[in-house]
Amino acid sequence: MKNFKLDNEPKIESGFKIPDDYFNSLTDTILEQLPKEETKVVSLYKRKPVWLSAAAVFILLIGGGLFLKLNTLTIIQPDEADIENYLVYQPNITYDLYQNLNDEDIQELEQSIVISNEEIETYISTQNNYDIYLNE
Repeated sequence: MKNFKLDNEPKIESGFKIPDDYFNSLTDTILEQLPKEETKVVSLYKRKPVWLSAAAVFILLIGGGLFLKLNTLTIIQPDEADIENYLVYQPNITYDLYQNLNDEDIQELEQSIVISNEEIETYISTQNNYDIYLNE
């Protein structure tokens, strides 16, 4: 292979030429092309009358007060009959009660419930199926 030197070879000239002192005068020519007159500044904020802002605050306060007044929760207590019906017709109520009570609560309930023998006898006599209790 033949050795060659790039410096000795003829170079291809670029097809683009720039005038002399082009980059030094570029900023001056750009500034000359800009418009000389100042543009009008349009303000986005125009001063509103004070009464308009006071009216807006007044409307917000009244609207907030009405919103809070109308959206308050009213707690309706159930009647005694409703509570009794719930307790009678719920088959798993004792399981739910025991599930939510801890040992101390259950011991307090056992100590506070006092049932006499007479009460047990009257309960058994009022039930239709008291033979089950007597046979056990």
